[in-house]
Amino acid sequence: MPKPSVEKAKITLYYANKDNDKILSEEREITLQKGESLPKRALEELLKGPTSPELRNNIPAETKILDLDIKDKIATVNFSKEFSQFPGIMAESFAIISVVNTLTEFPEIEKVHILVDGKELIAPSGMPYGLLKRYDLASINNSIMNKTTITLYFSDDGANYLVPEYREVVKDKPLEQIIVEELIKGPQQPGHYKTIPPETKLLSIKVENGTAVVNFSKELKTKHWGGSTGEAFTIFSIVNSLTELPEIKKVEFLIEGKKEETLAGHMIFNEPFTRNENMIKK
Repeated sequence: MPKPSVEKAKITLYYANKDNDKILSEEREITLQKGESLPKRALEELLKGPTSPELRNNIPAETKILDLDIKDKIATVNFSKEFSQFPGIMAESFAIISVVNTLTEFPEIEKVHILVDGKELIAPSGMPYGLLKRYDLASINNSIMNKTTITLYFSDDGANYLVPEYREVVKDKPLEQIIVEELIKGPQQPGHYKTIPPETKLLSIKVENGTAVVNFSKELKTKHWGGSTGEAFTIFSIVNSLTELPEIKKVEFLIEGKKEETLAGHMIFNEPFTRNENMIKK
């Protein structure tokens, strides 16, 4: 029985660098079976992740390609539900750029339409992404080097859940410092409410071995409005915002350089906190 004919093909895949602040390309040679779709194979290779340790894949693990249809130079790709489970807006943006630029390497594709379980992928703005053209990486990388988007958590209007607010900031200082300072400034979106007394000052913040040690001025405690709910919202708005950064797994609090047994009389405050997903509105 004759073996199926195969041919070699070179493809270009796009990933973020390991610092997640730039999109780079990776060349790969693959073996293509006769009749096999090269764009689909390229997408399958993209999901496997980079071979270089200097690159990282922002597409969520376990993502599968349910379908890829190419018509009139538009590639409609239908991913499994895992594709929408991003840890943050930067990961989402980079994953989408990776998919679009990988597919538009092929002359038969000019635009990409991304679906998840048959439905349009929704952007953080609440609107569908629609048809996406190839991204200008030189422009994007120059912009990313100076700006980034952070995820902050504030109280919803009923004080039932923490809700995310995405904010573009200039990277002129460590991101963990920017996150806490922006939290102190308070929310910008209607229906979101502050979780930190505005008189509070950030005295210092350092990250060691996955733990962020945050040192606040005394106003975090003396100006706090109290209550068990208010106390929890203050703590976990900070913890959940900081643990959006992949290098931070825990948060430890100091006030004027010292550990306090409690912030407002209800929760133990002198031990490190881990992320609390249950407080985030789904």
